[in-house]
Amino acid sequence: MANSKVSLVRRVKTDSGWRYYPAAYAANGKVKPAVVVADGVEVKYPAGHYALRYYHGTRLIVEALKGASPAEAEAKRIVKESRMSAIIVAREAGIAIKVHDPLKHRPLAADLSQFLSDTASRGSLKALEAYRLACDEFLKVSGRQYADEIEPEDIIKYHKALAERGMSARTVSNRHTNMKTFLKFLEYDTKKLPKPPKYDKTMPEIYSDKELNSLFKAVTSPRENLLCRLLLQTGVREQEAMFLEWEDIDRETKVLRLRSKVKRWGFRLKDFEERELPLSDDLIARLMTYKRKHAGVSPLIFSRNGKPDSHMLRTLKRQVRRAELNCGKCEGCLGKYRECERWFLHKFRATFCTKMHRNPEMDLRTLQSLMGHSDLASTMRYLRPAEKVQTQALVNRMKWT
Repeated sequence: MANSKVSLVRRVKTDSGWRYYPAAYAANGKVKPAVVVADGVEVKYPAGHYALRYYHGTRLIVEALKGASPAEAEAKRIVKESRMSAIIVAREAGIAIKVHDPLKHRPLAADLSQFLSDTASRGSLKALEAYRLACDEFLKVSGRQYADEIEPEDIIKYHKALAERGMSARTVSNRHTNMKTFLKFLEYDTKKLPKPPKYDKTMPEIYSDKELNSLFKAVTSPRENLLCRLLLQTGVREQEAMFLEWEDIDRETKVLRLRSKVKRWGFRLKDFEERELPLSDDLIARLMTYKRKHAGVSPLIFSRNGKPDSHMLRTLKRQVRRAELNCGKCEGCLGKYRECERWFLHKFRATFCTKMHRNPEMDLRTLQSLMGHSDLASTMRYLRPAEKVQTQALVNRMKWT
C-alpha cells in the first residue's frame, strides 16, 4: 500500500535559521504547546507554526497550518491521514478520485500575515514595515489572491504602477526586492520574474566632521547627545540601540556586548550574530555620568516611559530642525513637517564604518565583525570613498616618473 503517513511538525526559528522539527506529544497523546523534538531532546520554541508533513506521490509536501493551535493542528493531521488512507484504498479498488494539490491555491493575504509575523519575531521591525508596504501594494495592484496565479506580467504591472506614482527607479527596485522575498517565502519560482529597473547606484552618505561638530554643539539634551555619540562611535543599528541595557556595558573590559533579549523584550539580533564593540574611555565616562545623573529605574539605556524608544529617528529630526541644521533644499525640509532628509540614524552607522576603515590600523575582517555583517560585501556597501581633498593630496604626493 502507498504511504498514507502524515506527521505533525513545527516550523521554528533556531540560532542557525528556520527549521522543521517533529511536534512533541504528551503521554496522553496530546500535542505539547510549542514544544518540538530536536536531536532527541524536547525544546520549546514559542515563535513558529505547525505544519503537516507527508508525501504526494514521490514529492514531499509540508503543508502549513498557520494560526492553528496544538489541538487544531493534531485534529487536522488525523483528518488528513484518514483522507489519504481512504484515497489509497479507493484507488486500489479501481475508483478514480481527483486529489487537490496542496501546493496550489494558497491565500496570499494569509501567507503575507504569517510572513510578516515571522519577520517581527526576528526583531526586524524596519524590514517588517518595508515588506508590509511593498507586498500590500503588490497585492492591490495585481489583484491576485493565490500564489499560483501570479504571472510575470503582474510584476511588470506592479513596476509601472509604482513609476506612475512618481517613484524613482531605485525605490521601485527596492520594492521589487522586498516583494520578491515574500514570494520566496511562498516557495514561488522567482527565477521567472522580470528584472527590476536599473538605477545609478549612489555612494553611501556619511556625516562630515563639520556636521557632527555642529550637531553635538546644538543638541544639548543629555539623552539625545549621548545617543548620537554612541551611534557614531559604535555603529550599532537603530534596533540594537533601542534595546541596549546597562548590563550590556562591561566597564572593566571597556566593551559593549550586543545580544538578543527575547524573553524580556522579544528582540533578536539581526542574523543572530552576537558581538562585542570596544568603547572609548570618553564614551564610557559619558555613559556612566548619564546613568548617575539622568537614568531612571529602567534597565534600558534609552528607554521611553520604561519601554524601548521607537521614536529615535523622529526625535533626531526634531533636534536638527530646532538647531536650524536643516539643509532647506530637500523634499523633507520643504514638506509639512520640515524633517530634513540629510539627517537619519543609519547615517551614523555608515560614518562609523568609513571612519574606522580610514584608520590605517583597521583591517576589513575586523571591521566586518564590528559591523555585525555575515559577509564582507555588506561591509563594503557602507564604505564611502575618500573625499576629493584627500585624493587630491594623495595624487600630489605621487611620483609619476
